[in-house]
Amino acid sequence: MICLYDKDNVANDFKRSYSNWSTANIIRNIPTTILDILTNESIDTDKINILINELAFITTDNDLNSSDILKDILKELENNVIPLFNKKTNYDIIGKFYEEFLRYAGVANVKKGIVLTPSHITQLYTELVDFRTNDVIFDTCCGTGAFLISGMNKLVKEIENSNLTNKRERIETLKQNQLVGFENSSTMYSLAISNMLFRGDGKSRIYHVDAFSEKATDVLINLRQEGITPTIGFINPPYGGKDNNTNPTKKEIQFLESLLDNVSRFGVIIAPLSTYFKDDVIRNRILSKHTLKYVINMPGELFQPNAATHTAVAVFETNFPHNNKEVVFYNLEDDGFILSKNRGRTDVLNKWNPIKKEVLNKIDNAKSLQDNLTLVQTKISSNDEWIIQAHSKTDYHHLSEKSFVKSIKQYLIFSLKFKLNLLNKDIDEITLLELLDDSIKREPEILKSSLTFKFDTWKEFNFYDVFKFQRGKRLTKLDQNDGDIAYISSTKENNGIDNYISPPDYMTVYNNAMTINNSGSVGYVFYHNYDFVASDHCTVISILDKKIELNEYIAIFLKPIIESIKPKYNFAREISDYRLNKEKISLPVDKNGKPNWKYMEDYIKSLPYSSSL
Repeated sequence: MICLYDKDNVANDFKRSYSNWSTANIIRNIPTTILDILTNESIDTDKINILINELAFITTDNDLNSSDILKDILKELENNVIPLFNKKTNYDIIGKFYEEFLRYAGVANVKKGIVLTPSHITQLYTELVDFRTNDVIFDTCCGTGAFLISGMNKLVKEIENSNLTNKRERIETLKQNQLVGFENSSTMYSLAISNMLFRGDGKSRIYHVDAFSEKATDVLINLRQEGITPTIGFINPPYGGKDNNTNPTKKEIQFLESLLDNVSRFGVIIAPLSTYFKDDVIRNRILSKHTLKYVINMPGELFQPNAATHTAVAVFETNFPHNNKEVVFYNLEDDGFILSKNRGRTDVLNKWNPIKKEVLNKIDNAKSLQDNLTLVQTKISSNDEWIIQAHSKTDYHHLSEKSFVKSIKQYLIFSLKFKLNLLNKDIDEITLLELLDDSIKREPEILKSSLTFKFDTWKEFNFYDVFKFQRGKRLTKLDQNDGDIAYISSTKENNGIDNYISPPDYMTVYNNAMTINNSGSVGYVFYHNYDFVASDHCTVISILDKKIELNEYIAIFLKPIIESIKPKYNFAREISDYRLNKEKISLPVDKNGKPNWKYMEDYIKSLPYSSSL
């Protein structure tokens, strides 16, 4: 592609003549042509050498040397690909090409550490912060340069819409000095250089350097001496870094801190959700220096089909300590894109623009529009999690009479299998139906009378004001001795019963209590009216008021209510005592404003199938 680069007043003999050359002649001329073109564009020699080294394989590749395929590729690029760069678009053409190349080569992009940011997200970045015509965009892991392209297009637009008299000169200055990128991978670095070159930016400040190295520090020092100081930082860092001997890649939060410390105005990141609630020390250090403004949860399908990673976009204003300021949290569940087999995720129904407009409006007017479910504005201080799940209310809108009837049915099926010792037996559905038909009555235990489901009359309580909760104890499979005490783990099958054991003395034996799964099948709740012990992946829940005795009716009522917190948690963000202490729960109340346990019991008794309990 670089060999086909055409510029006014600069002759390109390669482009004019390659179609008449032999394959051997084409291969011979590629390195010298790259050298001439990039030297003319004032690209540093070390940068040019990296690109030429990336192409060293062509001299020994038998398939290329023994056919006309290289000439065919050049013609395809000249006629059908390079013209696309003349359009002002944020679409990462080079990145998409490389992504497709890896797919056809049978390599999953995520295995190569390459998860390209969708173009509508790179553009969203530019609309989440205020731009000035003299801003310098900085990306410390720029990949193919997608964020630099979006930043460049935004700045060009700002300049064109300004009152500046020297707009053409300012745009040239922008392309030379206002786009700074670091990239450690030589392949991705080569792609970034090519990407920017064909967008009219042959002099972009992209450096083949590790962002955490002394060399990177020296680059920034030298840039400042030239009067180039990054003001806005955009990144999508490598995912899954551990910063240890076996995985030396820095963690996402480390990329974020490094970026924020090196830009003067704003920093924007997209990263896995765990970035926003782990590593308290680094997160607190960031807030001591910078202000967190917004966190927007992205759709879980955003990076499909290449990766199924749940992510969020966070926006920071740099060099102003956070000091317990309010942060806006928004849950963008749907961006309107549809996944197709051959084209990936596309906005085929043109939904994104109105959705984006709604997102920007909501985060700008969160105080008046917040619903505390999908949009929350709240103060954040040290050790607080930077994620909407930690601050939103539990959504009970899905609850209805059917929810409690389902809870009854689930308990009845378990009870029957438990009594008949069928929990671990392979029993077909027809046999189970026959057993249920013989033992289950469909009528309620009491008449419904005035008992109705009126959620709007319920009251919100702190979880710790209603329940006592105790974490279970760790017991490995090897240490489990057979016995007759139920061992409750984080499974969602068989009411949570994973085994029957003779527990060691340090484990507490419970009865007539509930459990909630902290991990594994996180958020599932079960009632146990038999002796049991709990693993450290479960929390045992009992009623705090000693005057109230838990029974299966109350437990069945509580199950779907407590399980409503499930959407807030997953395998990465587990339920802990700390998080339960921050949870709230809505319950029906009596005339004194206390939980109405009698109503809960009678309501379940008034529902179908309750007479079989």
